[in-house]
This record gives sequence, C-alpha cells and structure tokens, in this order.
Amino acid sequence: MSWYIILFLCFSILGVFLSAVFFFKKRGDRWANRLFSVFIILFSFELILNCLKWSGHLYIGNTIHLTFSNFPLWIAYGPLIYIYIRRILKGSKLKLKDLFFLMPILVTVALISPFYILNASEKLTVFQQGSFYKVSWIDANYIWLEIIIMFFYGFLILNQFGLGKRPGFKENRWLTYLTSGYFGFVIAFFLYIFLVKFELMHPKYDYFVDIAIVFFISMVTFFVFFQPKIFEGKSIKEIIPFIKYKKTGLSDALAIELKNKLESIMKNERPYLNNELRLNDLASSLNLSRNHTSQIINQYFNLSFFDFVNKYRIEEAKKLLVNSNNNSTVTQIAYDVGFNNRASFYKAFKKFEGLNPSQYLQPQHAS
Repeated sequence: MSWYIILFLCFSILGVFLSAVFFFKKRGDRWANRLFSVFIILFSFELILNCLKWSGHLYIGNTIHLTFSNFPLWIAYGPLIYIYIRRILKGSKLKLKDLFFLMPILVTVALISPFYILNASEKLTVFQQGSFYKVSWIDANYIWLEIIIMFFYGFLILNQFGLGKRPGFKENRWLTYLTSGYFGFVIAFFLYIFLVKFELMHPKYDYFVDIAIVFFISMVTFFVFFQPKIFEGKSIKEIIPFIKYKKTGLSDALAIELKNKLESIMKNERPYLNNELRLNDLASSLNLSRNHTSQIINQYFNLSFFDFVNKYRIEEAKKLLVNSNNNSTVTQIAYDVGFNNRASFYKAFKKFEGLNPSQYLQPQHAS
C-alpha cells in the first residue's frame, strides 16, 4: 500500500475518532456537537472511500456496494454545516422547514437507485463497461448541480451570519476558520471536476480534494488537542482566538489593569468622537504597543478595533437621537459622534442594534 494511502487513511481514522468524541460529549450543546459529529464522519467516509479506490479494494467483493454512496453525501455537507453554525450562533433548534434540506439528497438517491439495487457482480460489470449513466437515471452533468448546491450553502452562511456582520471578534474569527475549511473543500472539489470534465487532468489525480478534507480534520484536531476546553462546554467566546495571545509577554494582571484604563479613557476623554482616531492613538494613550493594545481590545472586549470604537459612537448617537428634539439631523449626529459618512453610521448602527436609526426612533424603541 502506498505511503499517501496510509497517510490519508490515518486522517480518516482520526476523523472517526473525533466524530465519536463529539457525538458522545455530554457537556455543552449536545445537538450542535452531534451535528458536527455527523459532518466529520461524512468527511472521514469520503477519505476511506478514496483510500479503497486508490488501493483497488473498492472493486473487490461486497465493498463494491460502497461505490457512488458518497454521491448524495456531497450535498449533505452544506446543510449540516449551515444548521450547525446557526445552532452555535443563534441557538436555533431544528425546524420543520429544515426537512427541505433533505430534498436534494433524497432526489439524488432516487436517481441513482437503479444502480444501488444491483448485485455486486452487476455493479462490477457496470464499472468495467463504463455504463453507470446508462444504468442509473442520473445525467453526467448532474454533478454541476451538486456543486452549485455546495456553493449555495457556503454563501448562505456568509449572507446570514457572516464575516463582519456580527460585532463579536472571537465569533467572527471562529466563523472564518470554519467557513474557510468548508469553502476550501468545495473549491478543491469544483476544480477537480472541472479539470477532469474538460480532460485537463486524469481522474485518478483526485488527491488535492482529499487534502482539503485533511486540512479541515487537522483544524478540528488542533482545537481538540491544543484547546481541550472546547470539550468542557465552554462558550465559543472563551475559546477563540485560541493561541494568538499566549506569548505576548503581557501578564493577566497587567492586561486587566490596562483594560480598565482603556475603559476609563473611552468614558472620560471620549476619543471616539475624533473621526480620525486610529489604533496607534489609543496605544499612545495607554503607553502600550499597537499589538498589545489590539490584544486588550480583542481579548477583553471581544471586538475588533473599529467595532470597539464604533460601539462607543453608537451609544453616543443613541443618546443624541433620543434627545435631539429634531434639532439635529441623523447625518449631523453621525458626524458628531465620529463617523465619516452617513453610510458607515447606518451600517454600524444596524450591526449593533439590529435596527437602523429611523427604526430605533420609533416610540417602542425610543422609550
């Protein structure tokens, strides 16, 4: 057996182990853990299937029944990761309309079912003759629809939860890692299909698709072994960023002292009213380096620098909006609290309050 097959097989076994750990973990959100467990086991199954194919064992005896079993699963990754992220970020339970996510999977199974019901010898004949698309009801171009569906869920995640739409620095970082892992797999999968379909690459060179899977499993492994608190029911806010600030030389006691000093500066000196305020300015006020100042903001306020400043600006704007008595326009208030334009003010207001300024001023909110 080739070394690369052994390597991929090791990662598939690791994935099975991680899946079991998540599935049986009692602490934390069990629903979320089990959803993620299924996601990882499907990735691991993909690796195992390819290892069997590369070694030639997939077409021997009853293992041939595993062929094309991953075809419907390719469009199961998206719904699983979407529902998992929704559960983590919003605490949403499974809904009746979530059954809609099963439809493309069930349709795919139905289209391939004439092949699935064949016995082992018949399936082997199909492979030897290359007549899969004649035996099943599926078209050779159906794979493009699957790829579209895979991309759709990635963009759905970004549209509903994604990057920069939530003020939480740590949640955004976690979401970045997770969606990057998913998109990495989908893009690698798309490139492989594209190159093979247009005869730019031989079908046997599908290793880089599995490299994307290995990357994802490696990322999860990093969380498991270097951040075991993820298995102790800790919130995502307590876990990420996971290693960035471990060796900065800033002690916890000093960091807390500087955090309190920064709060005092923001409250009493109100530097956020300056629309040209930069991270270096706050660093100078704290007599601290730029990197350490960023650490204080990210770690203790769970915000990026710009969101940290904008949060104070929005709080100031809310007071002015309620007390303006129509003497100041919304645009003027935006400039007064430190924004450079109306558009960035509206965007930040919506981000923190879930409403635009006009909606906030409606009686039920203004009171």
